This record gives sequence, structure tokens and C-alpha cells, in this order.
Amino acid sequence: MSFSLEQIKGVMPAFITPYDSSGAVNVDMIRRMVTWQIEQGACGFFVCGSTGEGLLLTPDERKLIARTVIETAAGQVPVMVHVGAVSTQESAALAADARKAGADAVSSIPPVYYKVGLAGMLQHIRGIAEAAELPTFYYHIPALTGVYLSADELVDAFTSVPGVAGMKFTDTDMFFLWSMLDAGQGRFRVFNGADQMLFHGLSTGAIGGIGSTYNYQMRNIAGVYNTIQAGDLDKAREWQWKANAVIKVLFRNGANLACEKAIMRMLGFDTGMPRSPMVSFPPEKVDSLKRQLEEIHFFD
Repeated sequence: MSFSLEQIKGVMPAFITPYDSSGAVNVDMIRRMVTWQIEQGACGFFVCGSTGEGLLLTPDERKLIARTVIETAAGQVPVMVHVGAVSTQESAALAADARKAGADAVSSIPPVYYKVGLAGMLQHIRGIAEAAELPTFYYHIPALTGVYLSADELVDAFTSVPGVAGMKFTDTDMFFLWSMLDAGQGRFRVFNGADQMLFHGLSTGAIGGIGSTYNYQMRNIAGVYNTIQAGDLDKAREWQWKANAVIKVLFRNGANLACEKAIMRMLGFDTGMPRSPMVSFPPEKVDSLKRQLEEIHFFD
């Protein structure tokens, strides 16, 4: 089944791309992870983003991953495919392929490396939205892209592009989030992207969250989302507290994808090592990482 824009919401893991021992995309592991995540409470999937190492994958690999997630999800939950690339041509081709594969939405970071300004950014996102013919979400992650816009100009500019439905907001400035939602007046749907502030983002008006730690602590994350939807803010704060205990361990150990892949291995999902130029998690620190997680009852 395909999902309407209003049905694309809730908590979605920023899906970790698994590799086999040779470094190739591990299709069987993707299927295992998708099935497990749905059982754990995932409301959808965000694939080939920052956590999924999208910019380190070949176009064919990105298409393979998207198709495998979509086929495995089998209409149970929506799938949003990140199609960001340096060139609009490549992003548009990935967007068109995502539509053909059955994706429910696409997303893209702004153009990186070249300083194209707001006009270039809008030209880029327009090309993607036209090729996708699907709800398109701008991916706001200024700490990595270096692209900063004010809330008003961001909403006014991007809502002028047909097909642009909202944003994945990976920042911790809740006033900025509020300002966008206020400026959007219902025209701009926002997913919270800072895992440690999911409670705050949802309370401010985000329609859901997309995050890397969701891959290995979906129970906590789904707890935050579901209890907020039920109106039980006290319980939601408790779930966020549990989630943040895990995030604190992650931050203490580098706050990087290598650490997250190490955690996935501890859960029985060998996702391989991150691609160069990212480095692997130091083997001598694995036992310490596991002890820290045991101390917060992560494996219970």
C-alpha cells in the first residue's frame, strides 16, 4: 500500500546500512533489521541518510538498499528515501528510482561543497520534488552541511516549491523549530532529528522523529512517542530519560557511527564497519562500551 502525507509520521530509525565481511551491502541483514524494527515499534524508515552513509554509497547501492527496505516493509509502514547528492541530476535520478521502487516520500540535504545560495538550493529541491512526484522533505542538518537559514526564509522559500511537504530538523534549537511551525501554519510538517530531544520536539509540534539511536533503542523511542500521543507527559519524560541514558553512553564513546555499529553487533546485528574515511570502533574499547550499557540495563 502507499501512504498519504498525513500517514507519514511517528518515529523512524535513520536506518544503519549493514555491510558483509567483504564490505558489500548485506541484503539479508537489511531484511532482518527491518523486520525486527517493525516488531520493536518503528513507524517507518528513513534510508540512506547520514547514519545510512548515503553519501559514501554508489547510486546502485543506494537503489538496492531503498528497494530492499521497501520490499521488506511490504506496506506495513512508510519508507522515506534520502536522495541527497552533490548534483541535482544524481539526486533527481535517485528520487525517480525511489518512486518506482514504491517509496512513500523522499528527502534531501541541501547542495554541499558548492556555495549555491538559496536560489541554488531551491533549484535543487525543485528538481528532486519534480522527479520524485512524492512528498519531499528538506533535510536541515547545519552542523554537517554548514547551511544556515532563518526560520521564516526557510519556510517561505521551501513551501513555494510544489511537492515540498516539510523537513527533517536535526538541531537542538527548539525556538527555531517553534518559529518554523509558527511560520508554516500547518503547511510545513517537521520530524525531530535530535534523539536526545525527541520529547521536546514532539511537545513543540513535530509530527515524529528520525534518529540514529532508534536503530538499537526503538523500545525507548516508541515509548516517548506513544505516551505523548496518549497525553501522558510524565511517562513520556521517563521514556526520554531512559533514551538519554543510552545517548549519554554513545556521546561518552565518540558519538559516531562506528560506536553505533558496535552496539548493533552486541544486539546480534553485524552491520560491518563504517566506510572510509570513517574509522572503526577501537576493539580494545568494546568491553568498556558493553559494561557502560550493562550499567544502565540496556540489555534487559
